[in-house]
Amino acid sequence: VQELKQLRLKDAAGNVTEYQIPTLDEALKWARGKTILVLDQKDVPVAARVKAIESHQAESYAMLIVNSFHDAAEAYRLNPHIMLEVMIPNRDKVVAFDKLNIPWRNVIAFVGHDPPEDLKLYELIHARGACCMIGTSRNLDRKFVTGKVKELREIENDYRAFLKRGADVIETDIPVQVGPLLYHATPVPASKREFFHAPQNKSAD
Repeated sequence: VQELKQLRLKDAAGNVTEYQIPTLDEALKWARGKTILVLDQKDVPVAARVKAIESHQAESYAMLIVNSFHDAAEAYRLNPHIMLEVMIPNRDKVVAFDKLNIPWRNVIAFVGHDPPEDLKLYELIHARGACCMIGTSRNLDRKFVTGKVKELREIENDYRAFLKRGADVIETDIPVQVGPLLYHATPVPASKREFFHAPQNKSAD
């Protein structure tokens, strides 16, 4: 950890900033009242991530990505107040998840990086009181990031098509660009406004 703390993060333009790599504890402490964190699984056990959330009483602003229904069941058993992002890409998975007896209010259903065209799937998830999340980091985002499209507005209708299909939440690698594109007419609350602007770089060394 101490070795990593010697490093500084770079901004999107490649300039070195004053910011260090935060630990999970530091991120959870910082996020309170500012944003919602989604803790990916990687190689960190469910129990360890649940414990981290509990230690900061972060159940209201930190959620877990779980890689299987088994992990979803474990997380719910350990703490029934933590939100879960669960892969539910088809109707069969909806039925299978029902059998776990985990309340759907505890879930955001990730339907995939290639969002299904099955409108009934979105309807079934919504009827159970859960939101649907789709991923654009591996498809639409790449068109912009790789320069295949010069302006994101060129594919705005493609993003909106996912929302019309039934997506409630978009997982994107370029939220600074996608957010204003889709929700420019939605005012940012004054209490959160400072967090929607990139900080000025104080060091370009």
